[in-house]
Amino acid sequence: MYRKTLLAGLLFAGLILAAVFLMRSPEKGTRPVGETPRPIAKLTADSFDTLEVTKNKATTILKKEGDAFKIAKPVACAADKESAKSAFDAIAKMDFDNIISDQKSRQTELEVGDDGLRVAIKKGDKLLADFRLGKSANQFTMLRLEGKDEVWAATNILKYQLDKSTTDWRDKTITAFEEKDAERLQVTSKDGSKIVLTKPAPTDGGAPMTDWQVVESTVKVEPFDKTVPSGMVSQLATWKTNDFADGAKPEDTGLASPELTVTVSLRSGKQQTVLLGKKKGDDDYYVKVADNPQVFLVKKYNLDRLNKRPLEFRDKTLCNLKSEEVTEVAVTREKDSFTLAKPGNAWKLLKPAGITLDESKATNIAGAFSDLKGQSFAEDNSLKVTGLAKPTASIAVRSSVKGHACQLKVGSEASDKNNYYVQAGGQPYVFVVNKWAIDRVLVKLDDLKKK
Repeated sequence: MYRKTLLAGLLFAGLILAAVFLMRSPEKGTRPVGETPRPIAKLTADSFDTLEVTKNKATTILKKEGDAFKIAKPVACAADKESAKSAFDAIAKMDFDNIISDQKSRQTELEVGDDGLRVAIKKGDKLLADFRLGKSANQFTMLRLEGKDEVWAATNILKYQLDKSTTDWRDKTITAFEEKDAERLQVTSKDGSKIVLTKPAPTDGGAPMTDWQVVESTVKVEPFDKTVPSGMVSQLATWKTNDFADGAKPEDTGLASPELTVTVSLRSGKQQTVLLGKKKGDDDYYVKVADNPQVFLVKKYNLDRLNKRPLEFRDKTLCNLKSEEVTEVAVTREKDSFTLAKPGNAWKLLKPAGITLDESKATNIAGAFSDLKGQSFAEDNSLKVTGLAKPTASIAVRSSVKGHACQLKVGSEASDKNNYYVQAGGQPYVFVVNKWAIDRVLVKLDDLKKK
């Protein structure tokens, strides 16, 4: 019994000693204050004002001037404030743990080799530090001083905060303002057509009216689509470019005689005017602000809400029949023509005969004519361009409501292959309509069969 008690006591004492030792020993990956030296002296926000970031052998020089940031090279321009501030803050907060490796063979693995991201920190022309910033893992980021083999575990800094090209560092703002401050919108097309809209100011301190009103237009825009001016102003309020067209020639951009000029006036009295130029390639457009020489390249999807000729302010509704009121849909074309009818509560396939109809497919087709709208109007209404000289299909829809009906002629695909040219009965305009909206109706006969 005594021996067991003695052994237990010795074991307990050993555990206590081990615990004390562990408590007084630093954890793996940390170091006691003041022991291992830092590879870079502690920096503060005021101790440096320049970052030179080299990525893929291209160097961007960022400078801080008060609260502002700019790019000095390779092009003199404003820097994206959020990105630049994040980088400068990370450098000021950067700290170090221990050395991860001193083996040159591991530099590529840790992304700090001679082709890795290089960062130089300066105060004016004085170099304070020059290093390669590598991969981030387990809250550490690998860092190697230029010319040294030791790779340090840096903290409070992540590679993505500095791993940017010159384009990524640049301020991409085209226009910016508070959307609620917009009170006037003017759109002028290259063909001379123009529309002017206003949003009345609040009265007696009340809230501003939400609807834009047409005060002048050289083209008929009734019925008026109120969503168009709202979409344009929303785009302009926070509009950023996709890329820059530095050195682009006026004859290439078309901005000397823009396709469209859009001016938004603010309640403060300020104005912002943008010019939309020619298309570059398949998906880019040249754009600039009237009082700024910088030319931007903007993707089509980034321009769609703004690239609206005065005619585009007209409502683009082709059909607006509720699904429950549709009583007949007749599709005529070279192949797979059919006629659906609902004489009572159930859909039937009148033509062609001998096919058992899947009623759910007919219900889906009937629902395609509720608020069916075009994306825009065709720029060229000629029968040859739109394919309406010989339509690919005709669609006739009848309704249980007197005076409600819909007649559509479907032409060829638009050049983007995502839309059709469509003409609605009684309307002189040709619409550009999403293919999926029309293909929902132009189904094959086999798709109507009950499986």
